[in-house]
Amino acid sequence: MKLTREQLQRIRHRHLGYRITLVYELVLLLMLPLAQLFIPLLSLLLIGQALVLMVFVSRFSSLKRTRPLMYGLGCTAIALEVIWHLALTFSPGFGRALTLPHVVVWVMFLLVAVVRKVRSLIREPFVTMSVVLGAASGYLTVGIAGGVLLTAMWVLQPAAFLTSALPALTASGDASVAMAPSLMAASFGLLTTVGTDVLTPSNVAVQVIANVITIAGQLYVAILIALILGRVQKRLS
Repeated sequence: MKLTREQLQRIRHRHLGYRITLVYELVLLLMLPLAQLFIPLLSLLLIGQALVLMVFVSRFSSLKRTRPLMYGLGCTAIALEVIWHLALTFSPGFGRALTLPHVVVWVMFLLVAVVRKVRSLIREPFVTMSVVLGAASGYLTVGIAGGVLLTAMWVLQPAAFLTSALPALTASGDASVAMAPSLMAASFGLLTTVGTDVLTPSNVAVQVIANVITIAGQLYVAILIALILGRVQKRLS
């Protein structure tokens, strides 16, 4: 399979984007304890996540048809993140009203990013270390999307969570902002099947979401293994 110089250049840029995305998501995960102390940090990290996905991955993806959707959702998510925090500071009532649409847009953006990542990996002409790292970054993106989804559930049904297992709320600030780092960490616990103790066992809705996060993680790993084995078999045949 012959590739043009331009195609090779795009592949190199895309593979660099895979590596950058993985490193950034690992940093985001490691920064969650600090985000619990400095609440705006998680929002800044999420904005950085959106920029990394759009600038370093989607820009060089071969999936051109869904690129405008990716950019549109990403820019909307960033704008809502900024507006949401400003509203919570200057108009708390308006900020709380924006919480649900803000979270929904983020979930849609991250899920579209994961789907595009899988489709891009399937189209890769070679399985290299960068491709494997790109697949790993997609796995972490599922965990981030799960954290945003749990935050939405917290907004809709706070009783679905065990407050004794969550950080204590302060008198000032919005509860969804304060709980977001803990819920993000809980999502990664569900993704890796380690589990979490912040969910109420009797609440069916939150248990369904927890199962969706866990199953999505296991399916992603299965797809990754099938991709690598399929490419290796194709190269050997």
